[in-house]
Amino acid sequence: MAVASVLAGHALAEDPGPDTDEERRNAVFATVGSKTISVGDIEDIVSSRSPYARQRLLEPSALQELADAQVQAELYYQGAAKLGYGDSPDVQRFVNQTMVKLFVRKEFEEAVTPNDVSAEDVSRYHEEHPEEFRRPEMRRARHILVGSKKEAEDIRARLIADDGQKFREIAKEESLDTETNVRGGDLLYFTSDGKLVGRDSDDTVNETLVAAAFALTKAGELSKPLDLGDGKWSILELTGIRPERVQTLEQVTSGIQRKLWREEREAALDALLAKVRAEVKPEIYPERLNAIVLEQPDKPIEPPNQ
Repeated sequence: MAVASVLAGHALAEDPGPDTDEERRNAVFATVGSKTISVGDIEDIVSSRSPYARQRLLEPSALQELADAQVQAELYYQGAAKLGYGDSPDVQRFVNQTMVKLFVRKEFEEAVTPNDVSAEDVSRYHEEHPEEFRRPEMRRARHILVGSKKEAEDIRARLIADDGQKFREIAKEESLDTETNVRGGDLLYFTSDGKLVGRDSDDTVNETLVAAAFALTKAGELSKPLDLGDGKWSILELTGIRPERVQTLEQVTSGIQRKLWREEREAALDALLAKVRAEVKPEIYPERLNAIVLEQPDKPIEPPNQ
């Protein structure tokens, strides 16, 4: 490694050349109190940096700056330790959290990676869950809801005569559908069972409107007057078509690998917790939570992202 050569050259410029690579790495760059910083320590720090940073560290001044920063960091550490910061609950909490994160990363995230999931498992998942990789055909349409067949026929004639240019205006002014008229009659995208795409609610599009939309063949076509029952009639215009899409195994392999890896990782973590729980046998008294006194906020706190 070019950086290692530069580092060794600067750190050991006045020493005879080391007999082995281990001796070179063990050579002391600095001693700070009882702590020694070796050439190998600095070399490892350099190796952990990005390719861009390593390129910059080929400059002797940049390498010297990094090495000096390690000395400075050790001085800060020893100064903080002498003042007792190592016993601070905040420090201990941070150390404990960092230890857990490192443990999970090393034992459960890096030990087995998504790429370690076998091709057979990926193929099997793709075959057993076809609904996850199929996007059904969708239609988008807008409509104008009125109170009689005669009104629907008249509006359809106006739209044909005007080549559909005033659909939004008529919907906003005359449609009885108070939910969609503000959008110019837009029903948004929906599937053949009437489910709205991208909506968490259970709201669905009227089945007569759905059937009419899927019967039309191209955007811009108008339906005949549609009887929605209870004296309500509608004129519908198809505004968009999204054909069915089926993702191939090649297209979704990486996504399936990540999903199966996450499931395997969570199962391993759960197994570990169960094992440790059985060994440690923690004693928990949930009823004592009632004794906790919580400070009430002065005013309601809004949920995030609202």
